[in-house]
Amino acid sequence: MHGLPKIIGISMFPSVDLQEIAVINNLLNIFETKDYFKPTLWGNSEMVKLDYDRAEIKERITMQQPRFSELYLQRTDSIEYSGSFDLISSFRAYFGFDFKNTPKKLWPEIYELSEVIASIIKPRYGITHGFWPVSTPWQSERDRIHKWMNFCSQPVPVNFGPSGPLGMGTRTYFSGDILDLFHKETFLNIPADVTETDWGGIRVDLVAKPWEADVNELLDRWICVMDYMEQYDVFAIPNFSESKRSVSFNANKAWEKYLKNLQRLRQGEE
Repeated sequence: MHGLPKIIGISMFPSVDLQEIAVINNLLNIFETKDYFKPTLWGNSEMVKLDYDRAEIKERITMQQPRFSELYLQRTDSIEYSGSFDLISSFRAYFGFDFKNTPKKLWPEIYELSEVIASIIKPRYGITHGFWPVSTPWQSERDRIHKWMNFCSQPVPVNFGPSGPLGMGTRTYFSGDILDLFHKETFLNIPADVTETDWGGIRVDLVAKPWEADVNELLDRWICVMDYMEQYDVFAIPNFSESKRSVSFNANKAWEKYLKNLQRLRQGEE
């Protein structure tokens, strides 16, 4: 394990409707607070890349011309990033951005950015994580665990929906149905830097200032935290590929039961 993270990712599953213009305003305000975070491009799909124009974004969303369900933002100058968020509220609604090759002196600002974003979208489950490089295929047991940590820190709708929370990242958020399902006290007692947020969630940093820690310190703490969480069956069950390259996940019994209850509720509403 060597080098520095080439990507710092922010992945969140919001509990609020991001289609509200007031919410979109707040999110765009965050990205515009610092010149080096201001978007340069936007679009209503991954293929559309228009010059960033906040007024145009708001007008098109309000008038639904054209109608779209996702908002994509990208920055191609100095601090590079790309990402998108769903404008329609659903069980799998997602907010995700990747910051690429960010200078280490700005890492604290990305964590601050994630903190302000979380206060607006109130993630049910969310992760901010620096993806330190690891050998592929993994060469040792520690490499395998590091690979597991990185895969846990890439929750997207396709795996979160059927499998539930995958695991911890460098910084992890929990709120709403996740706290209710697995009990708030479980998260408050995690052996890490735990904070109850003003918006009703819980933030867990592996260490007090994760942007200052090296990969070995973070991985040691991650192992400790995951050992603690194992007794509560919160996270999805990992499956390690024979090629020693990837990790997939299956739902645990608690999440399977939760999904069945959701399905019954939906059928009852129809």
